[in-house]
Amino acid sequence: MRVYKLKFFSALHVDSKGSSEPEVADEFIRSDTLSAAMALAWSGLFPEDGSPDFFLEPPFQISSAFPYIGNVLLFPIPVWRVWKQAPIGKRKAIKEIRWISRDLFEKVLAGNELDYNTGMQLPGGVALSEKEMNANPNLKKYQGWAKSERQRVAVDRLGIPNDGAGGLFFFALQFFAPDSGLYLIANMDASKLNRFRASLSFLGDTGIGADRSSGLGHFSIRDESDLQMTLPSKSDGSVTLSLFNPGSDDNLKSLIKSALYGLTTRSGWIVNSNLGRPPIRVFTEGSYFSGKPKGRVVEMLPANIRKKNKLPLDHSAPRDFRTLFFPCIQPPYLEEKLS
Repeated sequence: MRVYKLKFFSALHVDSKGSSEPEVADEFIRSDTLSAAMALAWSGLFPEDGSPDFFLEPPFQISSAFPYIGNVLLFPIPVWRVWKQAPIGKRKAIKEIRWISRDLFEKVLAGNELDYNTGMQLPGGVALSEKEMNANPNLKKYQGWAKSERQRVAVDRLGIPNDGAGGLFFFALQFFAPDSGLYLIANMDASKLNRFRASLSFLGDTGIGADRSSGLGHFSIRDESDLQMTLPSKSDGSVTLSLFNPGSDDNLKSLIKSALYGLTTRSGWIVNSNLGRPPIRVFTEGSYFSGKPKGRVVEMLPANIRKKNKLPLDHSAPRDFRTLFFPCIQPPYLEEKLS
């Protein structure tokens, strides 16, 4: 697996739920959004690969794009309770933690509980281990990113506000500190590395998210390296690093024998059209399954649906829910087991 750290030149606005609410923005880029953008960039650079089958089975698997601060990679906190019993005065602060560092994540994968007193909480819902804090003392009061809202006005083609309220609305923006950004983990055949790297660089030039033509969402590849993780040699299951929707190759009975998971609904808009995608329920990042989940690419608008509704599309708007995962010891608080 390879790690790609992205440095953003400007603000980022990604609303992968397609809420149509400009004041709403995600804190990171979900895997299906990133995979679709990468597939389009790849087919644009290498049109000989851009057949319909290419989009139904891209030659790569990627995680969601998570934050990093300096040389510290952050992972989504798993959906189960990972902390030891904390004092009452600390419990509210623990609930606000959304991201944990690589050291802490490795302990979770090994089946350990985390001691809140041995780490440190940073602004933005981030927790680091004591070892990482000692190695990066400048991070003690560091905030890797911040969200802001910018007031805008909606006008028609004549420059006239389009409603009685003056067309005013707020647009959410995410700004990254100079030494922070998002990173992704990718898995593919070694023969595809050069094309993947070129496609990711091209995506950075064209941008990702909203208002790309205004300069938002543009980035460069800051660093590329092999993934360095201490993973358990023997495991009971897997923790997902990307969104997951089971396919025909997944044995659901085996996967949910012991499971802890989150669910979210994915929807949004189809690129270069004014059409929305049908909503679909998927498992979130940080979910635990007994076994090795695979997932699938889902055709959101297959040919029969497009024909029935006379939709002006020549593709099925596929979304990639094949999951990337790490092996994991069964969480200590997993009590309910389904037979």
